Amino acid sequence: MTLSIIDTLVLLNSILNRYIATIIFIVGAMGNIFNIIVFTRRVYFKQSCCLYFIAISINNLLMYFVGLSTRILLDDGYQLSFSGVHSDIYCKIRTYFVYVYFAISNWFFVCASLDRFYSTNQSAVQRQHFCSTRMAFKFICAAIIGCLLVHFHVIIFYSYFNVLNQYNRLTLSCTAINIVYNIFFAFFMLIFFSFLPPVLMSIIGFLTLNNIRKTRRHVNPTNTTQIKVRRDRNQLIKSLLIQITILVVLTTPHTCYWFYIAFTANESSTKTNCVRAWEKLILTIARLLLYINYGSTFYTQIIISKTFKKEFIKIFDNVKRRFRNLF
Repeated sequence: MTLSIIDTLVLLNSILNRYIATIIFIVGAMGNIFNIIVFTRRVYFKQSCCLYFIAISINNLLMYFVGLSTRILLDDGYQLSFSGVHSDIYCKIRTYFVYVYFAISNWFFVCASLDRFYSTNQSAVQRQHFCSTRMAFKFICAAIIGCLLVHFHVIIFYSYFNVLNQYNRLTLSCTAINIVYNIFFAFFMLIFFSFLPPVLMSIIGFLTLNNIRKTRRHVNPTNTTQIKVRRDRNQLIKSLLIQITILVVLTTPHTCYWFYIAFTANESSTKTNCVRAWEKLILTIARLLLYINYGSTFYTQIIISKTFKKEFIKIFDNVKRRFRNLF
């Protein structure tokens, strides 16, 4: 009976890593490409906040190709074999950049939230200073450098180790087996990845909404252009707040999993095969939820922002017209 449960869990894990992950990859990658195309159009490109969304989309594409595609093809999916795949260098570099890409997207959202906060500030000096493309580039560079530095410990502790799988056999796995480090990593993920970015975004989002209420009381838009600019800005703020909610919901399970692994590490040798199979399946689900989060920005914008939807339809109509002219 136990064996059949394990086989079922292994089959489910294989389906998720091969077929569901492939769908997530295609849909998420397309969404990020469409994001870049829309946000580089004239109507958006002048807004500093859109530079963050472009940077987020580029980062997410890199994450999909470095992290998700290799997981589908080489690791837990189709398990294709290439020379160097099971080398420690591959394990360290891939794991390092995957976690760096995860973190960069979160901190880019923090920067975008900060940009939207200053865009609603009544002080024209602060708006011009903080909501400029020059300042956006500085924040983007600072976020990238910061994430690269604080994740360097991954390169030191991650490597290929022989671990017991769900069939009680030793298999090579790219992981960290140091118990103290795993506890540190669980708290690191909680604070730097799952706690600080959403909390900062929520605080900044609350302050932004407060600014908007104050502005509405004191200033009324005087012409059509001002009304349009305010509407576009408010749509970006709304999409940002919804993206924060999605981020919290879809990234929390992964952090919870690492806490579970860290605090049950002493029991790893006594875990049953069935428990190991469940752990593997839960980890796969938590990882896929992470990738769904980083492919959802485009679809959030399409649903919420009328301006974004209009620009995307314009692009789609232009492509359709050109395609028809070819034939």
